[in-house]
Amino acid sequence: MAPDSGEIWHRNPFPRSPVVRLGPSSDLGDAAVQGADSGNAHVDTPLVADLEGLVDDYFAPPAAGGRRGLAVALVGGFGLGKSHALRRAYQKVRAERPEAAMWTVDEPAQDMGRLYRDRLRGPTDLPQGRQAFEELVRDYYAYVTAGWVGAQEDDPRRAALQDIAAGLRDRTLDPDKVVSALRYDPEVIHADLRGTLGEVTEHRGFATALALLLEPPFKPMVWQWLRGGEPAEPLRERGVTEPIGPAADRADTVAGIDRVFDALAVQGFLHGRVGRPYVLLLDSLEKVLDWREELRRTFMDAFERLVNIYTSHGGLLVFCTSTDGLRALRPSVHERMVQLWANGLDEDRTRQLVARYLAAGEPAADAARPATGPFDEEGLRLVHGLAEGVPRRVLRICREAWQISEDDDGLVRAVPGATVLTAARRLHERVTYEQVLSDVHDALDLGQWRIASRDPVPVRLSRSADKREEVMYWLSPAPNSYLAVIYARSLLLADDAERVTALVHGLRSAVSPGRFEALLVVNGLVSQAMQDRLWRSIGSRPLVYRQTGFPQSVHEALLQLAQRLVTERRDGDLVELGEQLRRDLDQQTAQLEELSRAMAALALEPRPGTPVTAAVLPSGSRGAGGASGEELPGPVGRRFRDALVMLEGVTRRAADRAVARRSATTSAELSVFGCATLVQALTEKFRSSVAIWSAATADTAPTERQLVELRRICREYERAVEVLPVHLLGDTDQAHAPAPAGTVEGLAEEVWGTLSATAAA
Repeated sequence: MAPDSGEIWHRNPFPRSPVVRLGPSSDLGDAAVQGADSGNAHVDTPLVADLEGLVDDYFAPPAAGGRRGLAVALVGGFGLGKSHALRRAYQKVRAERPEAAMWTVDEPAQDMGRLYRDRLRGPTDLPQGRQAFEELVRDYYAYVTAGWVGAQEDDPRRAALQDIAAGLRDRTLDPDKVVSALRYDPEVIHADLRGTLGEVTEHRGFATALALLLEPPFKPMVWQWLRGGEPAEPLRERGVTEPIGPAADRADTVAGIDRVFDALAVQGFLHGRVGRPYVLLLDSLEKVLDWREELRRTFMDAFERLVNIYTSHGGLLVFCTSTDGLRALRPSVHERMVQLWANGLDEDRTRQLVARYLAAGEPAADAARPATGPFDEEGLRLVHGLAEGVPRRVLRICREAWQISEDDDGLVRAVPGATVLTAARRLHERVTYEQVLSDVHDALDLGQWRIASRDPVPVRLSRSADKREEVMYWLSPAPNSYLAVIYARSLLLADDAERVTALVHGLRSAVSPGRFEALLVVNGLVSQAMQDRLWRSIGSRPLVYRQTGFPQSVHEALLQLAQRLVTERRDGDLVELGEQLRRDLDQQTAQLEELSRAMAALALEPRPGTPVTAAVLPSGSRGAGGASGEELPGPVGRRFRDALVMLEGVTRRAADRAVARRSATTSAELSVFGCATLVQALTEKFRSSVAIWSAATADTAPTERQLVELRRICREYERAVEVLPVHLLGDTDQAHAPAPAGTVEGLAEEVWGTLSATAAA
């Protein structure tokens, strides 16, 4: 929809920092905070709808067995709206269930004690919340007292006691007065309370403190401790010796994590035991992945205990995490939670999000066709495509495009597609070419990469026509093989992809397809769809510049490409070797045809005294023993001798059959004869190479490099045999002997196994 003619907009409605936070620094109410975060406008998404549905189910009237607990994980990448959905859940509970106890944590912190004191928000932050919590503890006190009174089976006042227990359970009787009237020892009740809480936490100080909360002299001391302060001396005398979180001058972070989670578990447990709903909202769980191992493990252990408490005792726990954070959770946690996955906005919801901000948070007049102000259709389409539907990216691009479109008076008349493209480049091309070059150079130093002594192509072929892309470095990881590190700016449109593809294909053709790989380094924006497209067209995934850890990322990408280059070169050499062997076989077949005619004549007019089989042996054959003179270890030498004897037997049998028929040799016999002769020559060459290697390592144990060389020799023979039709060699003339094909196919592995085992010994 094109902007209305002549209409002017005066201020940028999009937030400076489109990030939602669930904590004391953010506005958790409904009022918009201009420029503060992206929580000022809302678009219905499947994530929000599914979460609100689960919240409604949780608060539905409980079944006879009590309220069922629920743990919900909001999972997805950054900027997809997980925190926004969590905030919506907060607002829904506050508006519709104000009586529910609710705690919020904006993100985990290694100093959980400080988080507990300063950033964790719960129902006791306000005076009315503290009063409600005291009533909760009193209700629990009544719950325990009712159980104690109702258990007095031998008391003659049993019927009256049952009535008293019922009055305590429905909160019509004061437990303190009941204890006083029946002359029960309050310490027995307190001990029972402590014992019950001891089932869910090892920090028994909570039981003592909560029992003392009902006694006026101790109430201020207990509240000071519950808010994270140091315990007063009277509490210390009664066993409450540590603060919930470590004191400010201590760094006992491991213990602090356990105690803070104990506090959340105990407070939630109290609500669940008396049948009240309670909610915990936790954002950014993935931040824990950056902690050191000990702290991360402690947090995950404590978090698992908390999930168990909430799901087993009727609580609602909702937390946000990335996919990596989800994978870090144990299988037992996965089994207890519901997963809701955040996805990008579709094009229609992207339009709605832009319209909501343009309308300052108010719904558009035409919900089916929201007003998108100065953004034209092409601009909105580009915003959605470049941001890939991620709300945070949508808002950032819109704000930048708006700023670019402002005139000298700060007024905006139109935001066309070209401006959106410019905004995307400005947002993502934050560093200079020189900075990217410096980081790539650090990567080359990191891996000691060899820069090519000369460029394999002219300079004019090393850059695109508009010079937006160019080769930064030519690397040579192997002789006559090249890796090109190519610099590129933002790749936003199909034309950009085609230009890069043409550049890479031109380089590959100029160098040699089997000896060239390219790493594309993008300083800017390139969508996942564009990355996939380039991956298919140029053969490697583009690497987008990041300011943290980029040299290591470049180094790892180069390692993968270098390995592929070596593999492709070996495969190319194998193909070339196969073609050479086939040419040799064809040439030898032609020679054997001449030999066949001579054999036919010989068969028709034999010369007395002439050994027939000797006449048909190929010239230059050195026989089974191999006339090279090199010495080999006994087992290896025997394997070569057996293989060569077997191959010589194949050629002899083929010649004998032709002579016995007294006719021309068939093409099939020529193929067998030629294949056997060629394999025999390859085997003799293989034997010679192994003998030279063995002589070089006769006096000392072979080095790692020498073992690699032996493996290469064996692999070359193995690959050469693979491309020949050795299945034509048939069976041996000896009973119970292996077939010739299997012998030559397994020879390289046998030689390697024998010699490498000898070296290891």
